[in-house]
Amino acid sequence: MQDVRQRWLWVAAALRWRPEWRITVAVAFAWIALLATHEHRYDGRVGLTQGAAPGLQPGSGGLLAGLAGWALMAVAMMGPVTLPAVRHVGFNSIRRRRQWAMTLYFAVSMGVWVAFGVLVLVGERVARETLGLDRRVLLTLALVVAAGWQLTHIKRRALFRCRRTVPLPPVGLRADAACARFALQQGWRCVTSCWALMAVMPAVGHSDHAGLVWMAALTALVMGEELTRLGRRLLRASAVALIAAAGLVALGV
Repeated sequence: MQDVRQRWLWVAAALRWRPEWRITVAVAFAWIALLATHEHRYDGRVGLTQGAAPGLQPGSGGLLAGLAGWALMAVAMMGPVTLPAVRHVGFNSIRRRRQWAMTLYFAVSMGVWVAFGVLVLVGERVARETLGLDRRVLLTLALVVAAGWQLTHIKRRALFRCRRTVPLPPVGLRADAACARFALQQGWRCVTSCWALMAVMPAVGHSDHAGLVWMAALTALVMGEELTRLGRRLLRASAVALIAAAGLVALGV
């Protein structure tokens, strides 16, 4: 019994230095939900139109369903990137409002990605239904655009602004407003840096298990760029990899 108590005390002490652990659990659950949804779609119980984007079903409710799927995907893919900022908010908030501040920050930052998702899903639908682009052409174009964006100065500047913060008042509406402002600042910076990579996902679709492979690969790429110095130095290499992927998709490999 004493050993169990000691272990719990050790875990509690460790978690005090990781106040963002609840957000980390939420990100993990987002991945679990995506995996479960993916398996459910392929076990024969739910049909899926060939080439449909993640969560985007044909019909009148398609866009709302697609937006829900996009929001879940944004939490799974971009959630890990924002964890250092969530931790910063936690350590710079007084204890009694720490969890609220981190939750507010995370919700607002993910809200920026959801707003961007509306544009992406509408653009994807127009490209398919109005312009008549099939999945292969759309994915090839998305990868080429993503590769080009990797080489722009705008991308590089946004990437190197990831450590910027804002003063966080201790209590009251001013504290909430500062937290939301910080989330908007970081969310916009992250969208500026990663929008082209995220825009690849609706073009990938869920016609096979490749969707999850693409999601994992792009998440790893984004995390490398945003969280490591080495990743920021390899923008040209990642652009070459994206062009190579576009070539393979165009050839039907």
